[in-house]
Amino acid sequence: MHLTANEASRKASEVRILHPPQFYRDMEQQNTIENSVASAILEKSIGSIDIDGVTYEIAPPSTATLILISEIVATLPVVKKVPAEEIVTSVLHYARYYRPIGDIAAVLILGAKNLIEYRTIAQEKRYLFGLIRRKTETTIKVDKKAELAKIILENVSPTTLFNVVVQRLQDMEIGSFFAITTSLSEANILKPTKEVVKD
Repeated sequence: MHLTANEASRKASEVRILHPPQFYRDMEQQNTIENSVASAILEKSIGSIDIDGVTYEIAPPSTATLILISEIVATLPVVKKVPAEEIVTSVLHYARYYRPIGDIAAVLILGAKNLIEYRTIAQEKRYLFGLIRRKTETTIKVDKKAELAKIILENVSPTTLFNVVVQRLQDMEIGSFFAITTSLSEANILKPTKEVVKD
């Protein structure tokens, strides 16, 4: 079989050789995957997000975070699909029940382990008409979830909120968690049951 010059050139272009730059790109991709796994194990942040001028570290996916999200979602009412002309009415009716959406977004960003923070505040007390001053430090417990949820609800548009929640849910490795739950459920179903023998 004889090939013309153009056909030979086209065939040659179809053969892809792994050049060093491609090799290094593959190594970088592998390092990225390994870093993501390491971040999850070591519970390091996997990125950051800016909300209202404040940068928040995004927590890696964890089972505890997914379970907490499930608990919050369980408190929300079920909204049925309605025709397009009834969407406004439906939203106005159910919006009051969906304040926990801010909590969901906050938990997805902060992670289950970072919802509470202890901060030390320096205070100065004066005695004897201000002649004596004493500095003290007080440790307070801060609900970071409530703080961030309030900021999200007051400053983030519904479209941005939707995108953030969807993206974070995609990062939560839900497929793996689903595989675990279904496997355990199947094991529970197949578990031998004790038969009651009647005399």
